Amino acid sequence: MTDPSSAAETGAATTFEFAVPAGWPPALAVTFAEMMDKAIDDGFPVVVPVRKDATPEQISQVFADVQALVDRLGLGISHHV
Repeated sequence: MTDPSSAAETGAATTFEFAVPAGWPPALAVTFAEMMDKAIDDGFPVVVPVRKDATPEQISQVFADVQALVDRLGLGISHHV
């Protein structure tokens, strides 16, 4: 991987690789890659991995916590679904 500080100075791109679970269908892996590309192009992505046994209430709480952090820091947010 390229050193991010030197990449920023030269305008070079930094490449990231993400491993996805072997059981994911190909369409989900492609969607994940496209979502990460868009998030990185738009700004600094916040990625929240969620366990498959998480309850809807737990997931809602995680996103409420992230939203509260964004609000407190005065950051902008865009949702990619």
